[in-house]
Amino acid sequence: MSTEDETRKLLKIREDLASRIGRLQEEIEDLRRANAEIDGLIVRQGFRQPVPTKTRKATESEDDASGVEEEDTHSVKSKSGMTLGTLQVNNEEVVFEPVSGLVFSMSIPPFQSFLVERVFDNMRSTDEERATQGEIPPEEVLSYTVEAEQGRIKRIVVRNYGGERRLREIQSSLRWTFDKMYDKLRQG
Repeated sequence: MSTEDETRKLLKIREDLASRIGRLQEEIEDLRRANAEIDGLIVRQGFRQPVPTKTRKATESEDDASGVEEEDTHSVKSKSGMTLGTLQVNNEEVVFEPVSGLVFSMSIPPFQSFLVERVFDNMRSTDEERATQGEIPPEEVLSYTVEAEQGRIKRIVVRNYGGERRLREIQSSLRWTFDKMYDKLRQG
């Protein structure tokens, strides 16, 4: 075999290797994107087991029959086990009330930057977009109020939260946010 043939074979091998490297790099990027998406889901859903809730239609039909809304109330705890507040959930709204012994100010990060702007405001704008496209009625757009006294959070009410996935996201976001705020309170 001549050196010219060997050179052609080597060039072909090099070309095949470069092509394979390109495909593998694309696969690595896809895997990185998938990993980042999974990380985002973990942050949004938290590490707690989801609280089983009834579907909206099943709850509504029972409410019509009994005239009473089913309400689920439970404590929201920090990682260290400290009770941060209570969470009441029914088919219409989610209500979070911090414990009175802790002074959670609206100015303590990540309350505004994460809970309000990234969670509640994003959910509301998604719902508003869906309402303009006719996917949901305008009265089903998420709304929220933060009741505060001199900057101290007294109560957070989220209305029209949507389905169970959104409920889990709100619950885990509340727990994560107030756990971080509690850490900042302890640090002084």
